[in-house]
Amino acid sequence: MSVTIKERDRERFRKVILVMKSATLEGEREAARVAAERLAGQWNMTLDEAIVETHPEVYDGKVSEKEAKAHRQSAHDAWQSATMRMMREKEAAEKYRFEMARQAARERGLSEEQQARKRQRGQSIPRSFYSSYTPSEHDQFRLISALLKDGLSLTRVAELANVSTNEVARVYLLMR
Repeated sequence: MSVTIKERDRERFRKVILVMKSATLEGEREAARVAAERLAGQWNMTLDEAIVETHPEVYDGKVSEKEAKAHRQSAHDAWQSATMRMMREKEAAEKYRFEMARQAARERGLSEEQQARKRQRGQSIPRSFYSSYTPSEHDQFRLISALLKDGLSLTRVAELANVSTNEVARVYLLMR
């Protein structure tokens, strides 16, 4: 006895059966079983007949590998694939910016060989502008305190901030 079941009802029945088989609480499983029997009764079928009709991939009580793989996909898998996609997009954007910077350097007259030689010698490529900003005492205090918070030694902070170790010690004591 073959009954035509609408696709919407078929999907609803499949979801109810999935809850019936995978629910962790007995009450949920029982409620899903009652709902599945009610739907099967609407089609003049028993529960087993309705399962066979709506689950063609079921063979000897086992779900096909394709169906099982679809059910195994979890939220973590979806997150992981989205993260990988974003990483690939970011990498492509960085490559594009790098190529644009390389092209701009060529247009300014710096060849790749010149850039490589300057990098080997430890020289940076000269900037086209110079700032007239001079750091204030407050800026120096903020720099020293940030370096100290990072856990650097007094001598290393003094070296990086271009101040004496006494000045670094003074800032350290003021921070306490």
